[in-house]
Amino acid sequence: MRMLQIHSDGFSYETKRKAIKTAEEVESDKYVTNDSCLVNFIAAETTDQSDIAKASQITAEMIAAAADEVKEKNVVVYPWVHLSESPSRPDVALKLLRGVSKILSEKGYNIVRVPFGWYKSFSIHCKGHPLAERSKVLDITTMSVEEEDITVGEDLTALQAEEGASSAFYIMESDGQLTKYDKFDYTGYEELRLYVNYETAKDRTAHDPPPHIDLMKNLELVDYEPGSDAGNFRWPPRGYTLKRAIEERIVQEMLDYGAHIVQTPLIYDYAHPSLKSYLQRFPSRQYVVRSGTSDYFMRFSACFGQFLMLSQAQVSYRQLPLKMFEIAPSYRREQSGELAGMRRPRAFTMPDIHEFVADRDMAMQSVLNQMEFVGKLMGELEVDYEVSFRILKSFYEDNKEFVERVVGMVGKPVMLELFEERYAYFIFKGEWNVVDAQEKAACLATIQIDVENAERFDISYVDEDGEEKRPLILHTSPSGSVERVLYGVLEQANKDMKRGKKPMLPLWMSPVQVRFVPVDDSNIDHCLELGAKLDEKTIRYEIDDRQLTVGKKIRAAEKLWTPYICVIGDREEKSGDLAVRRRVEGDQVKMTLEELMTEISDKTDFAPRQRLLLPSVVSKQAIFSREV
Repeated sequence: MRMLQIHSDGFSYETKRKAIKTAEEVESDKYVTNDSCLVNFIAAETTDQSDIAKASQITAEMIAAAADEVKEKNVVVYPWVHLSESPSRPDVALKLLRGVSKILSEKGYNIVRVPFGWYKSFSIHCKGHPLAERSKVLDITTMSVEEEDITVGEDLTALQAEEGASSAFYIMESDGQLTKYDKFDYTGYEELRLYVNYETAKDRTAHDPPPHIDLMKNLELVDYEPGSDAGNFRWPPRGYTLKRAIEERIVQEMLDYGAHIVQTPLIYDYAHPSLKSYLQRFPSRQYVVRSGTSDYFMRFSACFGQFLMLSQAQVSYRQLPLKMFEIAPSYRREQSGELAGMRRPRAFTMPDIHEFVADRDMAMQSVLNQMEFVGKLMGELEVDYEVSFRILKSFYEDNKEFVERVVGMVGKPVMLELFEERYAYFIFKGEWNVVDAQEKAACLATIQIDVENAERFDISYVDEDGEEKRPLILHTSPSGSVERVLYGVLEQANKDMKRGKKPMLPLWMSPVQVRFVPVDDSNIDHCLELGAKLDEKTIRYEIDDRQLTVGKKIRAAEKLWTPYICVIGDREEKSGDLAVRRRVEGDQVKMTLEELMTEISDKTDFAPRQRLLLPSVVSKQAIFSREV
């Protein structure tokens, strides 16, 4: 059991919608009190399942002891699964909460038990005295109880601040014209309308599998791993080739941008003071790793490692803006109802760059600089996307010209959200989003101006007068996670199919760019000779040497969306010409090998060369999930 206790002046909650099918029935969807009360946010854990009665008794005794210390008779029992990354089954959690409430009621406390299994909003006002904020952890299997005073205050309220934040939505056009989102004429901007509907509704639940899931399996790119936690995937060689190609492309762009490339740890200590404060902004959905008697969490971004690294570095104003970049394997334990293939997995690979700047003027210039590479990378993905900017209203009012310039760089209408008070660490946040067949949206690239974490992580630089100053930080993902990139590309392919176009992957990330189809076995050696020349240019190819008809081989290559299919028979060997089927152009042409290599190189010259990560001869390849 994990518990967060807040001694509060008043408390209220309102049920919104069921989070699980077995949610408790409620007589009233609201509760409000202005009386003093001890609010206990409780998460039942898997360890509690070994003895629910004992866990309930000990938890009740801990609450009673805390209530007596602060001379409080009003007690609120609030189910909050987000405190734990090892939650119990729902039935166990409900039994524990009911047991705790019953025991406390019998002890004479006035009990309010908040309904179980619902999404809820709540408000709380911490009293602020030394015993007003505490956390407790109970491991019933070892009978160990850990207690700790914590400083929550601002950070706890930040959790519900976004839900209750006052904000207004607009559409801003490239010329700076601003229109309320519900008054804008969306003619010609259907996907923008879908995106705005998704954002204003804020329903993230996935009810049906998105189309990209079947596509990723049929193309042998990604598959589920039954031996792991849900939302963790395996990448067969074709998919891993694609993944490496995306990663290397982004690393190259970040090197060109002048970034320091780093690598930081995967797990971090909950007890580290800076991380503890940071996690109060995001207290839920971490994976927990137990080492000895201590709990660690698996990172959900590269922020922690990069911030801690820079806090111990010597930085001068001469080095600003300073840029740190990492391809960060990351983990976030999304709720099961939100998992949706590559759109919302639990394990993902996040390219993260943090740019440290001296002030807001430098931050705004860096945003403009970063817009260049974000626009370039989004274009290379060949996907339709919609852009939004979420901006603190006071920042917007002080910097309208900057915002209009940013929107002008996008080149089409964007969604603009202006929020009255800052509820997170950023004052400016740009997002590049794709909208899928389910009318859900997912963010790819993002740029944020952070005004909070330099202080939290004790990051400073020395200015021209020798004084230490706090920088601002730009949090940026140049492309979004690799998984989201694949999601976006495959969902785009699905939309293209519905429009009557051939689905395809961008040539530079296609696992196999050329497939040779020998007419019979006597042509295989020539295919191998041609392949050796492609190897010299690091153009990815394979040779279908199986005992199939030419027609079946061509259909097999087409089902894998192969960009170039070359049929090689005796005539091609003698003439030196290739009969090439080009997927993008939808034609069949004669080309020499040199012409084919030049065409591919010209189309992919911006991307680093990536080798194919499986044997190039098809008969030597294991079949992981593809059908052909």
